[in-house]
Amino acid sequence: MAPPKRSPHPIERPPKGMPVPRNWGLMQGGIPYRPHGPVRPGDTRPQEDWYTVAEKFSVGVKELIYFNFMTDDPDVVNWYLSHYVGCVKVSPSGNNWMFSNSANPGIIYIPPVDHDPIDFEAEDICVWTPNDAKTFLMRLFALAQGMKGYKGQRIKKLVQVILNAGYPACLDLWYYNDMVISVYVDIKEGNAKRREMIKATRGAFPFSGESGVYGQQGSEERHRGMWQIHPVRSLFTDSCGSFNAQAMKDRLESIDEEMYRGWHELDMVSAKSSQGGGSAFGEMVWDFINHVRLLSEDQTHLYWAFSQ
Repeated sequence: MAPPKRSPHPIERPPKGMPVPRNWGLMQGGIPYRPHGPVRPGDTRPQEDWYTVAEKFSVGVKELIYFNFMTDDPDVVNWYLSHYVGCVKVSPSGNNWMFSNSANPGIIYIPPVDHDPIDFEAEDICVWTPNDAKTFLMRLFALAQGMKGYKGQRIKKLVQVILNAGYPACLDLWYYNDMVISVYVDIKEGNAKRREMIKATRGAFPFSGESGVYGQQGSEERHRGMWQIHPVRSLFTDSCGSFNAQAMKDRLESIDEEMYRGWHELDMVSAKSSQGGGSAFGEMVWDFINHVRLLSEDQTHLYWAFSQ
């Protein structure tokens, strides 16, 4: 029986989501390096591969590959070697592209000495280029325009704030954890407890860091009791390389619901004040309520969605 024919090209598979930019390694401070190709007559330099390059520069093989392509999946690495490095020579095994003098541009990047080692898996990585992020935000804006009712109006303003901030600044937008708000303004809590909750900022606004309140539901920031929730980060992470309109609509409604719960909690305190029971909450609670009200007047903050 004749041996099976070997494919003329190694197997390639495009990365999930958005590919890293072509100059990703350079963007991370990497050093451009062109590996030597097959030995030519009179050339004493050896053929280089990932292992010899890694040894030459005293980095790990996996670290070197990750630094360039944010993956070590062989098929995906082959895709990058073909499309980004321009490799055209097949390894003796036939399974991979190999470095060669004819590769164009033939450049990979060496991690700088002070580079932090990568310790995450390929599937956890999501890289956004500026153009991809801009397209995503415009789709998010278009989706919000079709949402109706009071909730729809809030979400439209919410997305407008995100769009105005642009990428990557929008990743830092935040709102207060509704679960933490509920504990902080609880009439049964004393100021000693409240001071403990805000010790990360020494009581200064805006509150951030851990509150010491823990839950079981929601995002990691929410159930860990972090004061601030950064919803746009999860929008980008969960949607890497794709845009599922229904999933985005559900996520926007979820963000609005969490914000509304916290806002409603503060409204309830204000309502009790108008009925003569507000003084029992104390100055710390009123300062916090006024602080959030001021945030709602800031058109660059997510709480602007709740402005009148």
